[in-house]
Amino acid sequence: MSTTDKTHLLESEEQSLDPPMPLQDHLSELRKRIMIAGALIFVAFVAATTVEIELNQPILSMFRKPLDARGIPLVFDELTEPFFTYLRIGLYTSLFLTLPFTLGQVWLFAKPALYPKERKLFWPFLILSYPLFIGGGLFGYFVVIPFGYDFFLSFQNTFTEPSLRMSAYLSLTIRLLFVFGLIFELPIVSLFLTRLGVIDAPWLKRNRKYAIIAIFVVAAILTPPDVFTQTLMAGPLIVLYEISILVSMAVAVRKKKEDS
Repeated sequence: MSTTDKTHLLESEEQSLDPPMPLQDHLSELRKRIMIAGALIFVAFVAATTVEIELNQPILSMFRKPLDARGIPLVFDELTEPFFTYLRIGLYTSLFLTLPFTLGQVWLFAKPALYPKERKLFWPFLILSYPLFIGGGLFGYFVVIPFGYDFFLSFQNTFTEPSLRMSAYLSLTIRLLFVFGLIFELPIVSLFLTRLGVIDAPWLKRNRKYAIIAIFVVAAILTPPDVFTQTLMAGPLIVLYEISILVSMAVAVRKKKEDS
């Protein structure tokens, strides 16, 4: 592509931008998007909390499955603990279910300020981030949590009986699911940063050994203090890092085609 063609392309992109908005209009638009997203989150929160309290805790029962095989109950030592635990479950559930809509509101707010190329860059993030987040959460729920919790509960014997508080158990489980959901966003982050020119595949390859060290450090910080659970987190992270290199290579090839 010649320099003249590139200049015409940039001019056409600038002309295709939506008319600039005054600061007051930007603030009004931001308030509108926050109110819409907040209203939906609140409705989902009320619905999820009601279902959890009235229908015998279906969501908490889902999280309790690693304990059921051993017949270990969840206990509480404060009078208000069950109620506030159900509220937290309702909040987490509502945030999870409304995440695609919330991302859509972010897109609608940011869209007028983006060039056409930037809008195309935002779409993969918008479309793929939620499925990848779900995939990471499912991996944590079906693979990491059963093996990890079974390891910790294996110390149960006639002298040591577990007494698990429901709020602490929920916090640990939600944290693990959330972390694995974020971990699976790594290829999307790689795509985004490669398109912006911040990183490329050769850079990722050169820093692979440092990345592996960082991965194990992060796994040690975010997981319970045992090598087994840390390895269960570090393994997928290393695989996702390699996938990110492939994604970065594919993006670089496409950018060359667009520039030629």
